Amino acid sequence: MSLSLKELVRQLEHYSPEVILDCNYPISTVRFFNKEEISTEPGILLIGNAKDLPEIPPVGQISFLVAGTSIPDSYMRPEAGCSLVSVSGTADTFSLCNTVWKLLEEEIRTSKSILKLLKVKKSKTTLQELLDLGYEILGNPLLLVDVSLCFIAHAGGNTPTQEPLWEWTLSKGYVTDQYIEQIHMDMMEDLSGGSKADFVWEKGILNHDQLVYKIKDNGKPVAYLKVLALNKPISDSDLEIVEALGNSILYFLLESTNTYTPSSPLAESFLIALLNEKLYDKDAIEERIHQFNIKLYDYISVIVVELTKEYMQDINKIYVLKRVLQNFLARNTIVYYKGFLVAIFDTKTDSVFTESDFQQFNVLLEKQNCRAGISYSSKNLYSLPEQFSQAVAALNTAWKLHRKERVIRYCDYLLPHIFLNYADRGSLDYLIHPALKDILKLDTDKQKLFLETIRGYIENGTEMSVAAKKMYLNYNTLKYRVNRIVEMTGLDFGDSQTIFQLHLSFMILDMKNQMITSEEADS
Repeated sequence: MSLSLKELVRQLEHYSPEVILDCNYPISTVRFFNKEEISTEPGILLIGNAKDLPEIPPVGQISFLVAGTSIPDSYMRPEAGCSLVSVSGTADTFSLCNTVWKLLEEEIRTSKSILKLLKVKKSKTTLQELLDLGYEILGNPLLLVDVSLCFIAHAGGNTPTQEPLWEWTLSKGYVTDQYIEQIHMDMMEDLSGGSKADFVWEKGILNHDQLVYKIKDNGKPVAYLKVLALNKPISDSDLEIVEALGNSILYFLLESTNTYTPSSPLAESFLIALLNEKLYDKDAIEERIHQFNIKLYDYISVIVVELTKEYMQDINKIYVLKRVLQNFLARNTIVYYKGFLVAIFDTKTDSVFTESDFQQFNVLLEKQNCRAGISYSSKNLYSLPEQFSQAVAALNTAWKLHRKERVIRYCDYLLPHIFLNYADRGSLDYLIHPALKDILKLDTDKQKLFLETIRGYIENGTEMSVAAKKMYLNYNTLKYRVNRIVEMTGLDFGDSQTIFQLHLSFMILDMKNQMITSEEADS
């Protein structure tokens, strides 16, 4: 533990210090001096009045901090052999000594803290224990996110109720769009090879100042360690501790199998190999899952994000969109494949999104001017090619039907996909039940009345009372209409095959009407 004269002078700026001579000796202790008593211990800083300096400089690695300008000429010469700084003659030597002692105490604290972190790094501990130790040392909340700004871990972060961005990250698992926009330029500079300091102060984004340390592996950021100045200001010595903490965290991110680690090029190549069916041996797949430490929940869906022309013309926009998706989905398993961004999205249940998440995703895609297709869920990675095809088919089917929604689930488009693959629009008429074809030949009013009656009746399970209530009709009125339809068409509403065919027929009619309406609107 030692203090440099340069650091000392910086901390004494309000005394207007003047460096007479700096021999770059480390300072490890401090004493007062007078004419009668001069200590010559190595690494000592002697504090006193300039008038009390001995005429002949003492021999040894000694530094002086004196009040006043009456300094003997012998101290001005390079061969004097000691460092010397003078301040105003009105300065109180006791205040000077207290300032230096505080600096030395900070140095001691910093050294002890770094030593603790080094000991933890060598021991068998967890990333969370390391962050807890960092919180204990720094006294401020810590938040660790990966390069996609997805939550990894935190310490002391349950208390910052005055910080909405922290609360959001801790509750959602990823940072907000607002925060991403604020740091967008910094991310792009990293991408283009810009050289920025490892420490970034973020002021004005939050209610308190925040220090961000870029944790790098061979010059490439792998995570960001954030320190929120909630409980006390972040000191200069804290920066050294944060840097040491960041280096220790890097060790855990790279070495620990229990840590959420950012995706690597190897892992991305593995996922692409699964998508294009170049890797299909189940044993080999299981081996790579273990090798790349890919840990997924039970249910896996594929989300395919369609890229518009503006993205395809600017690779940087694709990169930024990938970051935005990683942030929203809180997943790093997103790759660029066949002109799409493909997310391997794992969930604990077979439900991909809650209704709220679904709406938020729709808003995100609208903002980015993109559409996304979502496959059925599967319980293994072997089904990725099939799921990718499902998601793309959902996008294509919605396009053919001129649908405008941004999030398109294959489960909602399965039958339209089958029908549109079966034949062109004209041939779809073969799939319409003959009874409905006969009704379509009637005049418009009767046609509408009978079709609405059949649809309402079968959609309510052919339960007359339930259907009448849902259709706002008198029971006898509905019964009369159904009997009239049966007499005219011969439909058997008690036959399950007939009901199934009628459902399909209405689906096809809806599809055709949708395409016609959209084409008329476009023309």
